[in-house]
Amino acid sequence: MPSDQLLSVIGKLSDGHRRRLAWFADHADEVSALPGPLDDGSLLVSKPKGIYKPADLEYALSVRLNLHSSYPDGEIRRREDGSWFFNYHQEGNSAALRDRAFTNLGLMACIRDAVPVGVLNEVAPVRGRSQYLVWGLARPVAWEDGYFFFESVAGPDGPRGDTAAEVLISDAERSIAEHDAPPDDDYDARRRTFREIVERRGQPGFRRNLLTAYAGSCAVTGCAAVDVLEAAHLRPYRGPASNTVTNGLLLRADIHTLLDLRLLAINPKTRTVAASKSLKHTEYAELDGRSIREPVQSAYRPARDVLDSLWLAFRDAEALREGRSPVG
Repeated sequence: MPSDQLLSVIGKLSDGHRRRLAWFADHADEVSALPGPLDDGSLLVSKPKGIYKPADLEYALSVRLNLHSSYPDGEIRRREDGSWFFNYHQEGNSAALRDRAFTNLGLMACIRDAVPVGVLNEVAPVRGRSQYLVWGLARPVAWEDGYFFFESVAGPDGPRGDTAAEVLISDAERSIAEHDAPPDDDYDARRRTFREIVERRGQPGFRRNLLTAYAGSCAVTGCAAVDVLEAAHLRPYRGPASNTVTNGLLLRADIHTLLDLRLLAINPKTRTVAASKSLKHTEYAELDGRSIREPVQSAYRPARDVLDSLWLAFRDAEALREGRSPVG
């Protein structure tokens, strides 16, 4: 995050909020026990909760990554440019119920106004006492499928986008550019191309099941050209248990990409397609409001909770693209 932008954001906060954030910036890279209150009694962290939202602030103040958390939080990863990033599970397991927790709303307010939070990461204990590494300040830049995405305010490049999809794409592009060696020859290049096609189509068994469930046609466009149909996971792949027909749709390749970029979603109430307003002047605008094709058996229909989560992520991404608040 550019320093002038950060100063502008922090300058609009209350004195008490600025003092508390300053503690994390001043103690970055230090390891100690869980920090106590400041001289004025202000708390910096919450012992019972990983996300701390003080009662006197609209925003969350800090997040703490624990060694033995009940939530599947991601590891903090450092890039070559000195910046760092991580994902952090919301409070509560249901993505659709995100806004019922005040801690989650505090982080959503941070996303809306680009307000950073303090970050601590539990490390190995010393003489039986818990220890925490203070990473400094990070900005929650997006939320998707139950996870908040954080980008450090330190580092020359700063946040890589406003939506979760933009952040992930930017990191993927950087990773490919930095680590992929060029193919040895034309044959190796072709092997890579076909490997990418197979990977994009989805696991073979999962794809076969979706081809059967949707009678070999795209659930959105009706396209029956099997070679361009892909098995789209509605909830991200997290092992073989994710490969259920109710967690997937058979989609034409371009429609699959739009779904992953949160430029297209399925309204869970009407089971119709919603296309992003950013697609208004493209051929995809005509998909808006179109009913999705039903599978050959009702038992194969996408699970309602999965569609609810996707719908919320789409609405948030759409709000961010339009410069509106994603909260609520």
